[in-house]
This record gives sequence, C-alpha cells and structure tokens, in this order.
Amino acid sequence: MMMDHLKEKGKKLGLGIDTGGTYTDAVIIDLKEKKVLAKAKAPTTHHNLAIGLREAVDGILEMDGLDVEDIRLVGVSTTLATNSILEGKGARVGLIGIGWKPKEDWYLGEQKAAFISGGHEVNGLEKEPMNMEEAEIAVNEVCHGVDVIAVSGLFSVYNHNHESKIRRLIKEKSGLPVICGHELTGELGIMERTVTAVLNARLIPILDTFIDDVEGSLRKRGVVAPIMVFKGDGSLMNIETARERPVETILSGPAASSMGGRILAGLTDCIVIDIGGTSTDIAFLDGGFPRIVPEGANIGQWRTRVRAVDMWTAALGGDSEIVVDRRGNMELRADRVIPLSLAAEMYEGFLDKLETSGETRFLVAYPRDGDGLNEKERSLFDFLRKNGPSTWSELKRNVDVVLLDRFVKRLRDKNMIVGIGLTPTDILHLKGDYQKGSVRAAEIGVDLYRPSMGLTRNEFASIVLNRVAAKISQEVIKKIILDDGGMMPQGRSCDFLLETASRGIDSDLIQMDVKVKRKIVGIGAPAHVYVSEIEKRLGTEVIVPENHEVGNAVGAVCSPIVETAHVVIFPQDEKFHVFSSFYIPVTYSHIEQAVGAARNMVERHVRERAEKAGAQEINVKVEVDYKKSIGGELVAGEIISRIDVNARAVGQPPI
Repeated sequence: MMMDHLKEKGKKLGLGIDTGGTYTDAVIIDLKEKKVLAKAKAPTTHHNLAIGLREAVDGILEMDGLDVEDIRLVGVSTTLATNSILEGKGARVGLIGIGWKPKEDWYLGEQKAAFISGGHEVNGLEKEPMNMEEAEIAVNEVCHGVDVIAVSGLFSVYNHNHESKIRRLIKEKSGLPVICGHELTGELGIMERTVTAVLNARLIPILDTFIDDVEGSLRKRGVVAPIMVFKGDGSLMNIETARERPVETILSGPAASSMGGRILAGLTDCIVIDIGGTSTDIAFLDGGFPRIVPEGANIGQWRTRVRAVDMWTAALGGDSEIVVDRRGNMELRADRVIPLSLAAEMYEGFLDKLETSGETRFLVAYPRDGDGLNEKERSLFDFLRKNGPSTWSELKRNVDVVLLDRFVKRLRDKNMIVGIGLTPTDILHLKGDYQKGSVRAAEIGVDLYRPSMGLTRNEFASIVLNRVAAKISQEVIKKIILDDGGMMPQGRSCDFLLETASRGIDSDLIQMDVKVKRKIVGIGAPAHVYVSEIEKRLGTEVIVPENHEVGNAVGAVCSPIVETAHVVIFPQDEKFHVFSSFYIPVTYSHIEQAVGAARNMVERHVRERAEKAGAQEINVKVEVDYKKSIGGELVAGEIISRIDVNARAVGQPPI
C-alpha cells in the first residue's frame, strides 16, 4: 500500500509494529493527525519473531516516497514475553525470600531458592531483624549455577530496607544481576509479587536479545528514531526501561488492540473487539484508557502483580478450526490452524493433495531442528518435516506411534507443528470478503463438509458466520455481566439465556433483546464482515474504522506513557507512618504533614519514572483515599485506619 501523503516532507511520522498470532503488521502514522499513511504485513515467524518483524518493516520502508528521516518514533508491541513464559523459556533464576516461606503447593518458577529471617509487618515495621550471617550463606548457595537473582521480602512494598540490603550483598559476592520485588509492583501478595520478580528475571535476556535485534535492524535501515515498547497496561516505555522491566510487556498485544481501536474510532468510552487469527479479545475503555485487572495479570499457571489490561479473551478467531462430524454436527474449535486457502499458497502441491485426499485436516512441521524430542515425538516430527502437509490418515499409516493424538498435542504445545484445516478465514475467501489465498482451496474444504449437513456452499458459509457473530456477542454479554454483577452464573439455564439473547439459537417461545449502552469498535482483518450481525444482536452501533486490520500496530505507536505509584499512611500511637516501595519509612506527628509529604513523595516518584520511561509533557494526578473503620471500646464512632495516596503520570513519547 502507498499513499501520496508520504511524499509530503517534514511530517512527523511514527512506525508502529505489532507481532500478532498470525501476521506481523507495520504501519506508518502521521503522529499529529493520527492517520495511517501506509501499512504492510508479513507472516509471524513463531520460532523467531524478529524475522517476521524485519519482513514487515522492509515491506513498508521500501515504499516509494517514504523518507526514513521523517520517522520520529517507533513503537513495538510483541507477544515475546507472553510466549516465553508459557513455553518456560528464559534465564536460570535464583530466589531469596525474606521473612516468609512458600506453601507446599506454590511453584514460583525459580531454579534455586533460599528463605531467610527478616521481613516486615503490614504496617511497614520490622518483623524481625535480618541475620546477615544467614543471609551470606544463602547468597553463596543460591548464586551458584544461575544467571540472575530475584529477591522478595515480606511486605517490602511498605519497606524495602531488607530487599535492598540483600541486593547489595549479592552484588558484593557475585556481581549477578538482581531483581527486587518492590521495584516492580506496589501491590500486596507475597506469592504473586515473587512470581512477578522471578518472571521478570527470567525474561531479561530474552527481551535484551529481541530489542538488540530490533534496534540493530532499524538502525541498519536508516531509522534512528527512539524505540518504544508497548506495555500490558496500554502504555509505552522506552527500550531502556523495557530491558529492566520486561515482565511489563506481557499481554501487550491485546492492550495495543484496545488502544488502537479507540484511536482509529476517535472515541474515549467504548468497547473494543479485536477479531484475530487465534482469539477474539474484548476490552472496555473509560476516559480513553482500558480498564486494568485490579489483582494483576494471569499468564497460564502464573498469577502476577503486573498491571495489565482487563481483557476478556475468547478462543475464537479467523483461524479457529471448523469440523463437521459424520452426523452433520458442526463445531468451531479453539485450536488455531493454518486456513486451507493460505496453506495452498504456502506449500507447493497442497491444493492437489487437498483435492485428491478427500480430507480437510492436515498437520505440518515448523522449520525447526527438533532438539529435545523423545523417540516417538522425533519420528512424527521428522515425517512431517520430510513430507510436508500430511493428513491424519497418512500419519496413522506411516508413523509407528500409538495414541497419535497425544503426541500431536505434545508437538503442538511445543510449537513444533501446526494444523491445517477449514476456518472462518476460508469462509471469508468463499464469500469474497477476504482475498489473501486460494478461493479454490476454501471451496474444496466446504464441499467436503456440506453434504453431511445437506447445505449449499452459501448456506454453509452463512451458518459459520452467524455462529461466529453469535459467539462474539455472547462473550460481550458475559463480560458485562461479570463486571457489573461480580460473577458469571453457571449451568445450562444460563447458557440458554446467553444463546437466546445473542440469537445463537432461535426459540419458538421466547425472544430476548439486548441493548448495550456503549458503542463497539471492531478491529482485525475480518471485523467488517460481522458488523451488521453483531449490531442486531447487541442493539448498539458497531464502528469498524478505516485501517481496522492494523489496529494493534496503530496502538503500538500512538499511545501515551503512563506510570503509577502508591503510598500508604498508617496511624499508630498518635503518629502517622508513611510507607512506600520506593522510599524509606517516615513518621509524622500530624495527619496533614503525613498526607502532604506522601503527596509530594508519590508525585515526585511517578514523575521520575515517567521521565525515565521516555515521557515528555507529563501530567500527574494524585488521589487521596481515607479508609475508615469503627473505633474500639475506648473510641466512639469512626476512625481513620489507613490512608492510600495514589498517583498516575501521563506523558507523551519523544518525537
């Protein structure tokens, strides 16, 4: 794609990049007008995300009329941190816990650990002194055979003195990098804060390598603009901060989609639905910012204290597999597969094989070396790597593996192989709504399934698209119920009401009409196809803005820099004790002094963090929340039990 606006000299342009589940997108944005001037796509290379990223960037930088000197800012949204956590990749981490010991069922992700005396109470006062001899023994033991150390002290969010002492000791004894829990979050929860510190430590070399690759690639191509990395809370940080706090990039893809959709639609309060290849993400935005998960993000088995967008994710996307059994029952599966229409373009001879095999379901190997596989896994992987896309029938005939399904799942989980099958993306090819691959392959896939349902091609396609629209509508309703009601009712009756409300089923006796009170913004390549159906089901306007298919990349470069901080004041013995994760405890005699000091402290800290992250034109908002409780026998009425002082700094990236 090329636009004449690129030829206008002197514009301040942004380069936005997003590595999605299926494609890596790159866009050129007019940073003042927030308009997309050019865009390019490349397949996401899951075994090495940097390859697909370079291909997308090359696709856009080669466009006639673009002067790389006009690019003032680069924003990158990446799934690398999320994928690495889920796949168990990263540095070897040693852990030192202070003032606590894990429960038997806790798994914190470390390779070696030691737990020593010390720590603090909930009011920030010392629980017990730290035994430095014990600490030295622990440090010497844990530092051997690891790459980085995580330190997590009890209630260090209110007093980081012990964590800081251990950090200095580790530096003296080993020189290893050290991550302290109080630096990453001010929220309570010793297990979650420890997991956050360990995951951050694990991710440091992975993000370092990725950032080095991105920076080197861009500099070789003449792009000298500052590079920002997208965070999971919907904001940006510079690459220096990203190297220190890589865990904050988890869920950055969904966060970028919510901000990109809002920016493209020009709204502040809305619901953004991002229909991707692997999943559909739904986010609610208030005042221009996505809602944040109050308890921190969950990634697979890991519960963290990372600030992240409160994203509702449904396992339904353009690459979800459609399967019809012999009885004519259709199922939309959660598994991501390569659409038949795209596989026909990717693999030589696949179209002929699809036509002659009489099957729609295939498996193919990714171009990887297969290290770490056992004998059965290796035989299956080697067959696929040698023979290319193969049907399940072929595998059963030629690979000596009992319980084939189990080994296929293992290799899929290890990102070694991927399925090929009929998907909603193929249906869009059939209908003429999407033209990136072989229409003939889509037709063959539909023709293999529709006879058992007694349908024409168009009837089959309509059923698929209606089911997708109904499922998306149900997920929006579920999220609203959960947010407003606090819980999601379970059971067949609830499912029936949801399906009826979203018109997923047609009852002879009852009709339920839903009216959502906010506008919905649809982004992602197929979003425009589902507009009218979702509008009918949810009773609200659905906006699909221009360039919706690259919304994530827009969000990656057009978002602000946001930092938050928290200070707590505890009244005790007619004194007011001020605690934070970033400053030494301070005590005041009067409440006004304590609140004033806390306001100044938190404002200064959050401004410094924003500046360090690369922000300019910073605005800081401070809120004071007085928590009250009923007094005791000696005190009548309510008393102030604690005071929370929260600050948020919002600034713009440098351009």
